[in-house]
Amino acid sequence: MPKASPQNKNKATRILQGKIDKLLTASPVKSDTTLKELADAYIASLRQRKRKESTIVTEKSYIYRCVSTIGNDVLVDKLSPRYIYDQLLATGKKISTINGYIKYLKFTLKWGVKNDYHSNHDILLKLDYISEENSDEIPNVHDISNEYLEHDEITKLLNYFIDNNHWQDYYISYFLILTGMRIGELVALEDSDVDIKSKTIHITKTYYPSTKHATSAKTKDSIRDIHIQPELLTLIKKLRLWRKEAMFENGIKSTLFMPHLKTGGYFSYGTYNLHLKTAASEVLGREITPHKLRHTHASILAETMSAEQISRRLGHHDDKITKAIYIHITQKMIQKDNAAVDSISIIN
Repeated sequence: MPKASPQNKNKATRILQGKIDKLLTASPVKSDTTLKELADAYIASLRQRKRKESTIVTEKSYIYRCVSTIGNDVLVDKLSPRYIYDQLLATGKKISTINGYIKYLKFTLKWGVKNDYHSNHDILLKLDYISEENSDEIPNVHDISNEYLEHDEITKLLNYFIDNNHWQDYYISYFLILTGMRIGELVALEDSDVDIKSKTIHITKTYYPSTKHATSAKTKDSIRDIHIQPELLTLIKKLRLWRKEAMFENGIKSTLFMPHLKTGGYFSYGTYNLHLKTAASEVLGREITPHKLRHTHASILAETMSAEQISRRLGHHDDKITKAIYIHITQKMIQKDNAAVDSISIIN
């Protein structure tokens, strides 16, 4: 072992400094990368890593909206969590939307550090999601009823479609109410996925309007089998008869359970959504979305099933709206039970 002489110490220092300089010059970290440049590079990397096109479209949408809000020309190394929060909150968007921006921004920033686009390690440690505790994102028991349809409202909506001879809208709406499926899952559903012998609907994929393609289901929980109850079984049989006649009249063939009646391809989510909003505005006095038909299914199940059972059927792990609806429905049932008890009088 060499002696710890001044000469050896100086030599060791020079060697160590040389190694440091070599590392720094071999992989220089950029210090002038703008947020837009980082976003462009990250999106390009997704294709290089062969991510699904639906994933790329989703991330691209969130990231570019976030970047344009924060500032395209902002230097990444100068970014602070406070600045990001201030810019995003100033938009007035829902907390859930803002947290969606933050989620994909964190992905981008983390990738940027690993690939030497910036050295802002501090922001990765401090940037976090915004608490929803004080937001109005989660409806309370006074307004949660706007998130689903009551039984009489379901009847009004379906009768509107019947009276106006909008049979496809009728069958889509009724089917969504009885299954709780996402609209994209129905668009992508093959006729062979609906097995009335085993009384099961197999859900394995969903349709993305942005890409106009069906791909694997939204999450692992989304891949599921839905039991076909008696009312749903009757509807499926009627729907298939109507579907057969409609396709024959239009001279089309399709393997889809609910096809576009002119092309045999995927039916238009946008057109159905517009028809649903128009119908609901006219007979219910408010607009609704296909997702509120999913909530409606949850509200019906809440009358007899547990929250865990509902989650399994709907194919999601955690949904705040569904939980709020479940609590609301069970509270209504308790109030009804209490009212029944109040009406009892033994000695009057």
